[in-house]
Amino acid sequence: MSKHATFFDQLKRSIRLAVHTTAPARVVSYDAAAKQADIELLFMTVYKDGTTERYPLIEGAPVLKHVGALSEDDIVFVAFSERALDNLQKEPFDPDASRMHDIRDAVILGVLEI
Repeated sequence: MSKHATFFDQLKRSIRLAVHTTAPARVVSYDAAAKQADIELLFMTVYKDGTTERYPLIEGAPVLKHVGALSEDDIVFVAFSERALDNLQKEPFDPDASRMHDIRDAVILGVLEI
């Protein structure tokens, strides 16, 4: 394989690993009144050299209405918003942020029974 092909293959992999879409996570704590949970992603960060590292704790991830009560150690499936959710409101808005597909913008979609 040529050097150029190898470079582009590595670049594609790097970009794909940096864009967060959905992932499994473990509930660390749950606030029923706020319908928010602190979660730990079960996937790990993979660096270019092949080493891995745990993602930081995601605090205050909103839980969708249909999900119901969560318990510590529940396994949930989360999605990451295309843009930052910091200024979310009931009307269309400009998120005024450069954050895209960031783990801090996780939303709990449901519980996985594994």
